[in-house]
Amino acid sequence: MKNNILLFATTVLSLHTMSSSPTKVDALSQSVVVIGLNAALQKRFILPPNKNLEPGNVHRAHQCETGVGGKGQDVGVAMSCLLSQAPQTTLNSNDKDKAVLLAQFLGMGPEGDAVSNTLRTRHGLSDALTIRNAAPLRTCTTIVGADEATELVETSGEVTDDEMKALQSKVEEMTKEGGKAGCVCIMGSMPPGCAEDTYADLTSRLAGKRSLVLIDSVIGLDPLLGALATIYDTNNDDGSSKKEGGAVLKLNAAELCKLAGVTKGAGEADQVTMEELTASTQGFVTNHANAIGALDYLCITDGKWPGYLIEIPKSASASFRTWQLPAVDLSKEGMLYPIGAGDTVAAGTLAAWQYLHHQSTTTAATGGGGDNNFFGVVPSKIGTHLADRKAEWSSAGAPSSSSSLEEDEGYKMATAFAFGLACGSASCLQQENSVFEVDDAVKFFGGMVKPVVQ
Repeated sequence: MKNNILLFATTVLSLHTMSSSPTKVDALSQSVVVIGLNAALQKRFILPPNKNLEPGNVHRAHQCETGVGGKGQDVGVAMSCLLSQAPQTTLNSNDKDKAVLLAQFLGMGPEGDAVSNTLRTRHGLSDALTIRNAAPLRTCTTIVGADEATELVETSGEVTDDEMKALQSKVEEMTKEGGKAGCVCIMGSMPPGCAEDTYADLTSRLAGKRSLVLIDSVIGLDPLLGALATIYDTNNDDGSSKKEGGAVLKLNAAELCKLAGVTKGAGEADQVTMEELTASTQGFVTNHANAIGALDYLCITDGKWPGYLIEIPKSASASFRTWQLPAVDLSKEGMLYPIGAGDTVAAGTLAAWQYLHHQSTTTAATGGGGDNNFFGVVPSKIGTHLADRKAEWSSAGAPSSSSSLEEDEGYKMATAFAFGLACGSASCLQQENSVFEVDDAVKFFGGMVKPVVQ
């Protein structure tokens, strides 16, 4: 299915949750906080069967639907699909409230009301980090034809200084009560009125040395990388310097080439070459000085082609490893709906990384025992698939040397990214942005072969 992006940027789906418990350290340590500042009301204008958009003609809808739009909101919707698989016996309101939290602006008026209500009533997500700003919420319209979709994206209303301060105050109150967030996800563009360092500022308030951070945005990237480098260079509370968290930047191959100043030989729809990936990675760390101290990996998508996990080199001239992850073949799946699939990849990757990271740190701390009190986005029945596949793929086994430890960490991240790609592929089967059947994602993930290390 082909997407024609008109006006501005493609946006899409739904939102998230929050809570803060008075327990000192752990209230936010299991939470994913998604910074998705540019929300939207999503409308789907569905044309009659076998019809596509014809410019200049009158079109009557076969069906109209409304939902939630925005890249951060898409992540929330996708994570709510995973959360829905948790056994009800293990799911209490406190767990669900703190599992996924969305920091966002929702404009006043009927559009903002509709999005807020949908997030709460349909997706079970809290509005505790929502600021209802004065500017009306934008509307994004997808015109869905027989074999292509056209996206119409409105401009966003401006966020005032007072409204930004209100969001910062909510974040400060939450972290004061519950500590730093276990995971932070930075998604997409910012509405007008936000300073270039807005993502850096909010991340500095939310993330600590133990936090896992996924970035799916190039807006304000340099200040954000600087903030992360500072966070991970700070000593722990016990005075140790060990880095227990980490950060990844997710982007597509064309975006990486552009950031690095590398010309992509073929068109954007064609597969990226290993030579282009190597040159782009080296160019990226050269052009962005804080990337080495801030990031551990790049998660690269390439449309229908394989994805790549790239280890951030220690210097622009140092060698680095690249894992090539197999693409899911959707050629026999019928009509596809790829809008929001990239955001679903981000959601699935971070959720799987959270599970695998917690499993490895808990095992190291307890000598193999689990933590029955942990509640993440990925339910344990799906987490078992992740852990088994990571063990199968990892060539490190029980690592003892520093090099084998790094190899084990690499396969942990490769497993998480592979699951994210499977979730994104599953979302292409559903018409609604970033909604997917978890069983489809598990099936696609189970069919993946071991990533090839370049």
